[in-house]
Amino acid sequence: MIKINKLAIVICNFNKSEYLIKCIKSVQKSTFKDYDLYVVDNASFDDSVEKVKNNFKEDELILIENKENLGGSGGFNTGLREALKKEYKYIMLLDNDAMVEEKSIEKAVDYLEENSDVGMLGFKLYSMDNPNQIQEFGADINFENFTIKPYYKGYIDDGNMPIVKECDYVPACAMIVRKEAVLKIGLMPEENFIYWDDIEWGYKFKLNNYKVIAYSNSIAWHKMGVKQRTNTFGTYYFWRNRVKFFMKYCGKLQKEYFAKQLFDEMVQSICMCNYNEKYNSGTTILRAVLDALYGINGKADENKIMLADIIKDKFNETVITNNHITIMAHTDVNHIRNLIERIRNVNKNAKIQVVTNNIEIKNQIEAINITVKKNAEKISKGNLVIETCNHIFDVLENIEKINNTYVDKYFNVIHNNSDFNNLKKCLGTKEILFNILYPIIKQSLI
Repeated sequence: MIKINKLAIVICNFNKSEYLIKCIKSVQKSTFKDYDLYVVDNASFDDSVEKVKNNFKEDELILIENKENLGGSGGFNTGLREALKKEYKYIMLLDNDAMVEEKSIEKAVDYLEENSDVGMLGFKLYSMDNPNQIQEFGADINFENFTIKPYYKGYIDDGNMPIVKECDYVPACAMIVRKEAVLKIGLMPEENFIYWDDIEWGYKFKLNNYKVIAYSNSIAWHKMGVKQRTNTFGTYYFWRNRVKFFMKYCGKLQKEYFAKQLFDEMVQSICMCNYNEKYNSGTTILRAVLDALYGINGKADENKIMLADIIKDKFNETVITNNHITIMAHTDVNHIRNLIERIRNVNKNAKIQVVTNNIEIKNQIEAINITVKKNAEKISKGNLVIETCNHIFDVLENIEKINNTYVDKYFNVIHNNSDFNNLKKCLGTKEILFNILYPIIKQSLI
């Protein structure tokens, strides 16, 4: 009688051969051995397939070569379909640029064995570049402002995180799902191609009365992202698939609010793109939203993914020559920490201090060796003073004149009154756009 292993592990790869080999080896070092490993290659044009064949024996893994790039959901679903043909109890999804801690798979399976109501379990994800910093630990979907709410994102792990965090979804880069739940719910939504597919999948688990949890005892490190974006790929799919999700799962009354918010967000984003001379990004946002409204799914036509804009970075220009920087912290700790990291990357000589009365921000920022003060009374005249805000448009609405530099969560910058006036001009087109675009959005949503 042929023994069937308890777990199928599916790794989806596209053009990341170096990370893929490390990912596979981390699985092989795992204390959990009751698994079969499926490596799905999404028609890579690097040496991924060759490296897998050269580094591993045929009995160590099952290599599946897709003839075309099917995206994240299509790639994972290729492995899921194969796994569902056999009698596995659980299926694990793992990104090619992730590495698992050696006991983590064993601990995750043990937890699922003891908790039959959990259908999806996500690992505690650390940043591969900052091994003590949390990259993701589950998230909820916010139907009031139509966003996602990640938990502990960017935190320096101090050992006080919960062992289990119930949530709406966990990222597919390191998760285990119960096979019986997949048979009931279905595969990942391939119409997304990439992005928001794991969000919708997790939400469907919740709708079918399975718990979705992030599990702190199971650990993985994830690279994620690229050093330099060469096109508007991410912009298109994030915008289109987010709109598609809320169109699908919002009630009628919610859709009326979403129509208004979507219009505001889209116009503000396009205005910011024009302000920052990111014209291709602005065009891509408009195309993505219209595609969502008109029900266009799957892999985007090539003309909808444009080259990245070649622009001057206002933020970099602002901080590169300032060696004394004071941050007035008016936003959450994630923004402050990201801002500090960005400043350090641009200007390694900068001496940074943060002004805040928020205890959480104080503790987290002092943990990365930054001076924190309670008030701004002793700021030197030569300091660059950065006021943080959620969005630059908050500044336009509430301030008459610029005295300091303002930086929002997207690293948009208002450095002086000239910037302030130019951005107001960009926003002046909002009323015209409202008459053109809002009826289309409202009719499509409602």
